[in-house]
Amino acid sequence: MILLRIIFIAQLILMLPVFAFLLVTPPHLGTVAIYFYLTPVAIIAVLFALWQFIKHPIRRRLAGATIATPVVCLGAPVFMYSLNGGPMPPALLVIAVLVLLVIAALVLLGKTDQWHGTGMFANRRFNVGCLVALGALLLMLWFPIIVGLAANQSISLPTNIADRDRIYMVAGLYLMAVAVPAVCLSLFTMLYAPVGLVRNRGGRVLHLGQLLTALLLLATLTAVAFAVSVLLVNPG
Repeated sequence: MILLRIIFIAQLILMLPVFAFLLVTPPHLGTVAIYFYLTPVAIIAVLFALWQFIKHPIRRRLAGATIATPVVCLGAPVFMYSLNGGPMPPALLVIAVLVLLVIAALVLLGKTDQWHGTGMFANRRFNVGCLVALGALLLMLWFPIIVGLAANQSISLPTNIADRDRIYMVAGLYLMAVAVPAVCLSLFTMLYAPVGLVRNRGGRVLHLGQLLTALLLLATLTAVAFAVSVLLVNPG
């Protein structure tokens, strides 16, 4: 049961960013690569979940959600893109991701044998570590932004294009190094913290802090991604 739960959560962490990317991006060579790498992984997860669905009726809710996750995340963007004739608007993307998160939370909160007692939710060391990690990633995102705004008047970018490109490359690598774990940990927390609020009454303050920090981290990532997209379109 633990393995099925881990696979379900891992799928969400992996598939939701892919779902969001595919939903708002026109098909290109990178899209083919995404399906090429993720389809075998999805097939293995679906086969395992199908076996759990048949063998263990009490786990059918979680097994069914595990089967549906790659089907929805990889198949729905293709259907919606063909239906809309192009990428989806950002507002629809936000609604779609929130709906999937709500459904996933309901699955994990199901009154089955999925969760016995408080389990890992009562592990204070893990909860504090998760909150600290979220806070550290948030600070790592905001630190260069604050420094850049503070030094905007005193520091200017080099006029040499090669030097400027090197600065952009370093900034891009730093952003990716922070954004990838930030997205993964935030999505995990969006599923983990609401369940913890219900299952672990003694740790509700920690779980609430995790949830709020994850939301703030995702909001910051969204703002940074928007700023980067504007900069790429209009470098001046």
